[in-house]
Amino acid sequence: MSINKRAIIEVIENKRTDNVICRALELRPDVLSKYICGLANRMGGYILIGVEKENGRMVVRGCLSSFDVSGVITAAKKRIEGEVELGYDFVEVQGMIILVVRVEKSAEVLLVENKYYEYKNNDIREKARDASTKPITLFISYTECDAPIVDIIESILNKKLGDKIKISRYTELQYKDSFKEFMNTIQEHDFVLTVVSDTYLKRQACMYEVGEIIKDRHYRDKLLFIVLSEQERQYFGDNAPDKIAPNIYGGAEERLGYTNFWKEKYISLEKAIRDISDYEAIAEASKELQIIGQIYRKDIGEFLKFLADENGLNFQKLYQNEFEEIVTWLINN
Repeated sequence: MSINKRAIIEVIENKRTDNVICRALELRPDVLSKYICGLANRMGGYILIGVEKENGRMVVRGCLSSFDVSGVITAAKKRIEGEVELGYDFVEVQGMIILVVRVEKSAEVLLVENKYYEYKNNDIREKARDASTKPITLFISYTECDAPIVDIIESILNKKLGDKIKISRYTELQYKDSFKEFMNTIQEHDFVLTVVSDTYLKRQACMYEVGEIIKDRHYRDKLLFIVLSEQERQYFGDNAPDKIAPNIYGGAEERLGYTNFWKEKYISLEKAIRDISDYEAIAEASKELQIIGQIYRKDIGEFLKFLADENGLNFQKLYQNEFEEIVTWLINN
């Protein structure tokens, strides 16, 4: 496997921190084997020998190009239980020589001395072996008209993470399954990814999901989002909605438009209930009125503030690098 020298220079210049382990000195086979194992068990990545991380920067120190790299790599691979694919080479960066080891993601669980290791923030951590086989659970919250976008996201995440992730979405519901019971399981997932469009913010089922998500006081740690724009219209074919991009980043007045949308729905249903004024006839409608009231009084405002405050990436940029930022968040948190 060849090393793309230009890619390595970009990693260092852009201070890329995901799936990269930097070390100033040459590594012993026992240490190197654990680093290789930790990267391969996640997304793969690079080990840079002769580079240090200091205060968020990558500092090139250089290393000796005369030591027996082949022997060290061979000895390290012998310590790994399972097949690992990697390549290595010396690369000149900023006038100094560093050693680059590129590790590919493994299709199977790799162990060193019967122990499981995972990459974590420029290092590796040992985890219980049984935990290594438990997939990350991700719930994707979206409105049905945005399904073409979700199909793309799900396909790429499955390709990159394989059996390390289990994705849930509406398509798993069977005939006569309880939609509400399914929605109430959202909090049991490790992460939730919301695909936010103008239509999404106006769908009661979607806003019910949002309400379930933010019941968890730690929801900011597990909630991911992608805000769609009009550029995504190309993926919808003939079934694109009239408006795709939501009004989130234009200011409070635009965001309040969604609050007003749900307030008007509340007022309309409340009037219909009053006109009937029969308790048994309006019992179910009264429950729905409570849900809509929760949406317009609390949930929609809190959710929109979260979206506006967080520094999310748009779909086009995420798609170009195969959702690497989302994948990195899933595997490192």
